[in-house]
Amino acid sequence: MPRFRETVRTLLRERLLDAAYEAVADRGFDKLRMAHLASAVGVSRQTLYAEFPSKEAVGEALFQRELERCLVGIQQGLDAHRDDLRAAVEASVGFTLTLAGRNPLIKAMLTSAGEDGLLSYLTTRSAAAFGTATAMADAYATEAWPAIDPVARELAVDAAVRLTASHIVQAGPSPEESARRIADTVVRIALSTGRERMPRQDSGTRPPVLLEDGSVADVR
Repeated sequence: MPRFRETVRTLLRERLLDAAYEAVADRGFDKLRMAHLASAVGVSRQTLYAEFPSKEAVGEALFQRELERCLVGIQQGLDAHRDDLRAAVEASVGFTLTLAGRNPLIKAMLTSAGEDGLLSYLTTRSAAAFGTATAMADAYATEAWPAIDPVARELAVDAAVRLTASHIVQAGPSPEESARRIADTVVRIALSTGRERMPRQDSGTRPPVLLEDGSVADVR
């Protein structure tokens, strides 16, 4: 019986959070009312307050749930391409960009760019979400691709997270194209050693040309 009650409570909590998400996405967090939330789910206000003692508690629970869903999706993208660094970065970044495009909570968490008062108090937690995503990606990369230079890995992870957040804020190419460009940048950083040197030029020769595959061709 205790397990059944716990299951019922979990289902109720998810229904309340689903209804809260819909309300916040539609009208903004400022206009969320506990009485309306209880009515939308068909429970009493007493039942609602037993689960969430305040509006802020609802917002905090939404924050945690959406962040966890985002991190799970990122890891799934990485897992699907563990043997291909470029494809793994592209898949995880593409997932994040697409999710942020249709999930205003994720956008607010990762960029502090809430609109119309949307979870304005939660945007102060974006630094924590940013740090969590960075730590997760760094830990994953350390395990999956141990041959990458540690300094290059740290720089690549930081670039991946920051570039993704930047593309969320700024309107630009499609999520697919943005993910491809970010993956290309991240891979170049990850595979560098910091000891590369520019090709020497003889006097009278034209500057070398950087090819699309990253190689350098001399032009006589």
